[in-house]
Amino acid sequence: MNADYISLKKEFAMYLGRPITSNFFNKCRNSDKWMRVYTSLSTAKSFEILFKAIQCGIPENNNCKLCKRQQLFLTLVKLSHNPTDIDLAFRFDIRESTISWYFHSWIDCIYYKLKTHVLIWPLLYQLHVAMPMCFRRHYPNTVSIMDCFETQIQIPHDRNDQAATYSTYKSRNTVKYLISATPNGTINFISKGYAGRKSDQFIVRHSGYIENLKPGDEVLADKGFEVAEEIGLRGAKLTTPAFKRSAQLTQLETEISRQVSNVRIHIEREIGCMRMKFDIMRGPVIMSNLNTFQDNVCFYDKIVAVCCILSNLNPSIIPFE
Repeated sequence: MNADYISLKKEFAMYLGRPITSNFFNKCRNSDKWMRVYTSLSTAKSFEILFKAIQCGIPENNNCKLCKRQQLFLTLVKLSHNPTDIDLAFRFDIRESTISWYFHSWIDCIYYKLKTHVLIWPLLYQLHVAMPMCFRRHYPNTVSIMDCFETQIQIPHDRNDQAATYSTYKSRNTVKYLISATPNGTINFISKGYAGRKSDQFIVRHSGYIENLKPGDEVLADKGFEVAEEIGLRGAKLTTPAFKRSAQLTQLETEISRQVSNVRIHIEREIGCMRMKFDIMRGPVIMSNLNTFQDNVCFYDKIVAVCCILSNLNPSIIPFE
């Protein structure tokens, strides 16, 4: 999969500097290959399903040079390859200011139309229907594999903001997110962004993640997530690789740690796959995208959530067997 996407990214780069005409969009619209190259959606049909699900969220405007499908296509190209607005303006033959308007409008549309319908927390019995065998054998009550990831941001001007966002782990200023996926690879939770200095435990406790857990649920995480007590209060269980309490782990602890690591790695693959498909998640994030407005949600939080939504529209990266 990695090699395929690297190849597709190279093909996209070959088209840099070439204007995108409406005829070209029509060619992409009917091609699974070119949809993957430009939008990271797996098929052209996925694009149509997405468009039909959200098009009513954008008002009709006869003065727009691009039709609604082209506007959505432009937005997905921005997410997937993160070209500059001036580059997109040239390639779509429209004004640079119009690029920003299209992008913000469609990100808002996808976020508000689909977030509560696609990033959902299923019940355990629903997960059992399609639970991969590697989970059925050892962790059949798993509802969530959680992890945190960080994205570099521009260095803030304010010194207090610089200190708050500086990540000692990444040695740079970052915004940090808590993400969760179900055993079959569907993303079921994404937090808002937190300053890079915040600990994983702080984010788990304050993001609303724990409130989704039900009695009997099991959560898999890395050993750095020391939130077993808080999760236990919900009647759920946190499973992590074993800590070294002595010079060497026991044979049982080693085997348990191996089993946990083998299934927990899927969330790391999910994060890596999203970053590979959506260049905009690699950063650096411009400071204006971290501002909050009337809806009290910063624009980059919406971008990250939309990338998660689009990931869920693609086939799972976790094999069933």
